[in-house]
Formats: sequence, C-alpha cells, structure tokens
Amino acid sequence: MQAYTLKPYTYRHKMNQNENPFGYPEDLKAIVLERVAQADWARYPSFTLDTLREALAAHNGVRREMVLVGNGSNELIYVTLAATLRTGDHVVIPVPTFSVYGLLARVFGAHVHEIPMPPETNFALPVDAVIETAQRHQARVVVLCTPNNPTGTAYAPADVERVAAESGALVLIDEAYREFADQDFTPLLERYDNVVLLRTFSKAMAMGGLRVGYAITNEALARELHKAQLPYALNLFSETAALVAIEHFESHFRPLIERLKAERERLIPALNALPGLHAYPSAANFVLARFDRPAREIFEALLNRAGILIRDVSGYPLLAGHLRISLGTPEENDLLVQTLAEILGAA
Repeated sequence: MQAYTLKPYTYRHKMNQNENPFGYPEDLKAIVLERVAQADWARYPSFTLDTLREALAAHNGVRREMVLVGNGSNELIYVTLAATLRTGDHVVIPVPTFSVYGLLARVFGAHVHEIPMPPETNFALPVDAVIETAQRHQARVVVLCTPNNPTGTAYAPADVERVAAESGALVLIDEAYREFADQDFTPLLERYDNVVLLRTFSKAMAMGGLRVGYAITNEALARELHKAQLPYALNLFSETAALVAIEHFESHFRPLIERLKAERERLIPALNALPGLHAYPSAANFVLARFDRPAREIFEALLNRAGILIRDVSGYPLLAGHLRISLGTPEENDLLVQTLAEILGAA
C-alpha cells in the first residue's frame, strides 16, 4: 500500500490541486481577522460547532442535526469509513477517481472492487455494474465522486439515485466540486437513509489552506458518524473564515465561481484546437486531457518552460497519457495554451 502524497516542485503558476486561483477575497480576510482578534484564543473552540452547523444547514436547506463538520472533507471520508467498515467488508468504487477512497478502505481491511470507467465512454458511470457488484458482494459502501476527480465527469442524477435505491450499501457521494456543476443531490436525503453527502470549502470558496469540510446525512447517521470523530474538529480561525464565507457567498464567491466556469468553457476548445491532445468535457474547475506524446514529457516541458505546474495523473487506472489541468486566472490559462502550442509544435 502506498501513502497518498504529492512530490514538491518549484513553480510560478500552480495549476495542479484544483484550488480557486482568485483566492479568498481580501475584504473578507479583514473581517475574519477582526473577529478572530476579538476572540479568546486561550479557550478551546466550539465542541459542537452549532453556529457553523446552523449556518451550513441554512445554506444547504437542511436541518442542523443533519450536518457534521470536519477538518477538511478528507477527515469525513475517514470518519464515514471508520464508522461503517469492518475487516472483510466490501467497498465498490468506480475508477479512475480520487485515490484516497480506496486507500482508506484498504486501511480498514475492506475488499475494494474497482469498476472501470473507460475514456472512450467519457468516463460515464457504469451504473449497472456498480449496482450488480454491490449486490453480489453485499457491499457496505459505494463511493461516488461527482463531478468526478480527476475526470471532471458529472454523473447523471438518475444513475446516482439508482445506486442509492438499488445497491443495498451506504452511498458516500463526494460533491467537492458541486458549485461548478448544475447538480444538487440534497433531495436524495429526503428519500433515502443510506446517503452521505460530502462538501468542502477548499475549492469554490478558496479555503484549501484552512481545512473545512462537512457532511450532510440523516440525523441518526450523523449522530453515529460523530461518535467516530475526534473532538474539536475545527480551530477558531477556520470556523470564523467558513462563517464569513457563507455570509458573503452570493456577493463574493458566486461571481468567482461564474468566472471560473467561463474560463473552463473558454479553455477546453482552446486546448482541443491544439494538435496531439484531447481535452474532455468537464463540470468541475479542472480539465482532463489526453496527449499523444508521453504525459510526463509534456508535464516536465510545461514546468521547465513556463513554470506551470499541473497534475500528472497518467499513473491512475485507465489514464495512461493523461494530465489534469486546474483552471487558473485568465492570464495563466492563456499562458498554458501558448506554452502547450509551442511544445506541441502548433505555434
């Protein structure tokens, strides 16, 4: 088993971790700093995080008791699997996807069944195979990431609902990139008691460095998941920044999300106009591209020529020759296309 890690690189343009390139707005930083400065740092943060959970409940149209807050959504992946899995249990995961799901499932002694989503299908969810495998092995958990990382695919809502209805498993739906897609799986919680939704402040709300994630599920399951969580999941600073982000979501973050979506729709055709690559459709804040030349060669050329760091995902299942490009600022995206044109001989 290999640990999840990223090799450090020296770069000028960071386009490898699907972060928000516009950052947390400066005027909101000032509000956060003022509030934190007035707080008592000697005291432990809130044990139950009721204020943040109440704000998240209102933001998502659910009840506070359905919300669980964690130190990044990665912690909540860990908590959900820790509370659910026993040695020898079965987990179903469509691949390629975020590798932490399978890594943690194996840490807990589970058998992981990977269901392939080939590039020639545009990485569509093989819903029949997922359900059949889950039923045959009496799987405890099915993990779905939509929009999926690293492919950018948004699964059809009807397919996701079929998995919830027919798999017989707990369905963990990672919605880290939901703000960039026209999807909302919250209504599933009204119809099924085996669904956990994971959401994060790291992507759309530019808080990757502050580690704030949350889960939404039915109240009974939320209580059980909380039992597997260490106390004081969030520090004072992160909680405050999250509250400020929610308060100013429509005024500050919605416009940034729309700018990134516009950049995505501009970047994909620009990439596809270059020779020797194919950029797939994306519903996230990144684009997956397949190259005719070795992916590592392109990766290193971008880094060496222009200091552009992207993500080499060619080692993922079914992704030989593929690289993942996080959306940057308009200037960074233009530089990326220009540099790729030079590398590929189109300039």
